[in-house]
Amino acid sequence: MSSRRSERLVNLVIALLVTDRPLTRTELRETIKDYRERSVATFERTFERDKEELRRQGIDVRAVTIDNYFGSELGYRIPRSDFELPPVQFSQAEADALGMAARVWRDQVLDESSASALTKLRAAGVEPDTEAGISTQVSSGPDETGFPELWRATLEGIPVTFGYRDADERHVEPWRLVLRRGHWYLLGFDRDRDDARVFRLSRISSPVVEDGPAGSVRRPEPEVVQQHLSRLEPPAAEPVTALVARDPSLRLPGPAEPAQLPEQLPEGVRVPGGFVVETVVFPGMEQLVTSVLQAGGRAVLLGPREARSALADRFSAVSARSWSRLPQGQGHGREVAAR
Repeated sequence: MSSRRSERLVNLVIALLVTDRPLTRTELRETIKDYRERSVATFERTFERDKEELRRQGIDVRAVTIDNYFGSELGYRIPRSDFELPPVQFSQAEADALGMAARVWRDQVLDESSASALTKLRAAGVEPDTEAGISTQVSSGPDETGFPELWRATLEGIPVTFGYRDADERHVEPWRLVLRRGHWYLLGFDRDRDDARVFRLSRISSPVVEDGPAGSVRRPEPEVVQQHLSRLEPPAAEPVTALVARDPSLRLPGPAEPAQLPEQLPEGVRVPGGFVVETVVFPGMEQLVTSVLQAGGRAVLLGPREARSALADRFSAVSARSWSRLPQGQGHGREVAAR
């Protein structure tokens, strides 16, 4: 695979990850330089090949029907949760889905094009989803060691060799690159250990060098790859029981039972009239905080204290962010069969 195509695929992933809505083919053609330089017919053929290549690599490119005032048209998106190995417990830094390209290419061959892609997205009226904590600052760091070489080697099925943890060289057949909790990892077959291994890119201690011809890597079935990637999954969240007052029209996740409004409310808390008081068992603290925030003024968290503290911490983090006004008049999308 040529470096030009690798660059185009990276920029396509950027566009489909960073947007808060599906992108049409017209928007993608205007956003990505390599598409824009092609005729309409050539662009259509190239986009179809690129889309199928990303799906073959395990990246879920979804086709979505976009409803708007003028009818409907087809758009495309990559669900962040699927791409980043659900369930994802995001912090501000860890939620940086834009790290797929902008963070990794500074001082690399794709820096200019990746930054240009972000500019083109905004010019096309597509603003990064600030609510998900996306950073559009192009930066780099030790976590991206060897990323360009490993990205191409993974796409082209090329064995590689590199030093790891300042120890002996490792000879690896790359299977998959994944972003997990703010760090990049390589999953592949370690020839020296004769077994599958997961390598954190920040611990690679020497240049990544090709160690065989293109196409010589044989990847296992997706189910097997996913089993190995499960090593990166965080421990299952502990259920949390909370006392919540909610609008009767609101439904919260988890089993709920009626409860009495406590005589002593937390300081500064007022429960609107007509609200229902319940004890709700949430799947975890993250889900509890997210659900209450998404409910806006339709839910009031009354306890326990640690849950209210977690909610206060989230409010503080949100208030510290810089916010951009999202474009108006965006249509709502519904997912359809992949095309």
